Amino acid sequence: MTETPRERLLQTATNLLYRDGIQAVGINRIVAEAEVALMTLYRQFGDKDNLVAAALEHWSDQWLHWLADRIDRRGDDPKARFAGLWDALEEWFTSTDFHGSFITSAATELRGEPEHPAHRVIERHRLAMRHLLGDLAKASGAHDADELATHLQVIIDGATSVATVDRTPAPARNARALAAAALAVSAR
Repeated sequence: MTETPRERLLQTATNLLYRDGIQAVGINRIVAEAEVALMTLYRQFGDKDNLVAAALEHWSDQWLHWLADRIDRRGDDPKARFAGLWDALEEWFTSTDFHGSFITSAATELRGEPEHPAHRVIERHRLAMRHLLGDLAKASGAHDADELATHLQVIIDGATSVATVDRTPAPARNARALAAAALAVSAR
């Protein structure tokens, strides 16, 4: 199936912005690599800010779907599902196209622009992630699933940041150990 100019633009923007950063990639580079006219960007997205938000949403949807799929492959056993989470992170951290979390990078780059439309996407992603973690925590019998989900999100955020710098799977293994301890405390 042939991609539409909009799809090419969105996929190109997602790849470039994730890999190189929002501030480092100009719209001329995006439209040139997507092989679309500059007017296509303006007709489809309005401006770069809206394209950035759409690219973040595209990345978020793909990543969350990928993560949920990795967890769901483990069936219904809560311990197996938790193991699937950490195995997925280890797989992600060691993949050739791993550049950290696009959501975290965007939040950092855009912190001085509180009205940027990407902030709504960032917030939705983080809430979706917390919901996924909350479901895992509930299934595991956590006393306070919301609190455990928040702890797990901090652990994952930290592991992702360390993996971005160190380029090893070790942060996923360390996160797994920290999460096991948090789960044990939460189950009391």
